[in-house]
Amino acid sequence: MYHFIINPKSKTGNGYKVWEVVKKKLDEQKIAYTYHLTQYAFHATKIARKLCKGKFEAIYLVVIGGDGTVNEVINGISNYKNVFLGYIPSGSSNDLARSLNIPADPIKALELILNAKTYPCFDHGIVNLQNKTTSRKFSVSCGIGFDASICYEALDSKIKKWLNGIKLGKLTYAIIGLKQLITYRPSDVTLILDEHQIKQFKNVYILASMIQPYEGGGLMMAPKANPRDQKLSVCIIYDINKLNVLFLLPSLFLGRHSHFNKVELFECTSLEIKTKEPLLLHTDGEFVGYSNHVKLRCKKEQLHMLL
Repeated sequence: MYHFIINPKSKTGNGYKVWEVVKKKLDEQKIAYTYHLTQYAFHATKIARKLCKGKFEAIYLVVIGGDGTVNEVINGISNYKNVFLGYIPSGSSNDLARSLNIPADPIKALELILNAKTYPCFDHGIVNLQNKTTSRKFSVSCGIGFDASICYEALDSKIKKWLNGIKLGKLTYAIIGLKQLITYRPSDVTLILDEHQIKQFKNVYILASMIQPYEGGGLMMAPKANPRDQKLSVCIIYDINKLNVLFLLPSLFLGRHSHFNKVELFECTSLEIKTKEPLLLHTDGEFVGYSNHVKLRCKKEQLHMLL
């Protein structure tokens, strides 16, 4: 039995259209399933939690939506050993699908799920904000500062809706990023890697902690990220002027930014971030809150994927 969790509004209604295609195929093949349409923010978390609660047998969850919907679902899973997760992308950026080579075509993605013979396990990250008692899991990335401000604006952006309408939704974050660059003020940051190594950076624009290589609609922030090595792949861009940030952005799509001055990429199992002023934070493109003290860590091979 497959349990489908669908965000019908992902990519301006594309999620429901994808579900209609998938449902037809399931019915044709007489495959047993249940389906659940999300109706509000974090509804997918509640659905996943209810489906998994008290279950000891294998549970097959399939997400239809964007990276944010997957994020909600993994935050509702408690018994990871029993849960097998499939993903049919229907969002604007679909960076998890891009990183895992999941087909954009919904029927091909469904066939990948139905024909899965092995269930590879992937890491996920956990972030704790000092001013909050709860933690958030993430499967793609966690960013603080500039990229989080882009995600925050994109949540209810007319630009995003328009681009989705003309099938160019993956450009949303790049275009909003150019707009944000005009007003964004970089911050000084102190990092503590693996509880002992201290790094300090001035005027930080981008600080992304990656599980997968891609975020932001195809930005290859961490080209060498391995989602099965129990490490966060961190990309930090700092102490450069806005014109140089503009020149650097195209290289992010190609994963060639490591050659630029004032760009550092490194790995760690845990990361502590301290700033003077509270900054925006996102997980998998979803706004989490503001904080000036954040702790992140990587959990090894928790997510069983239907691939």
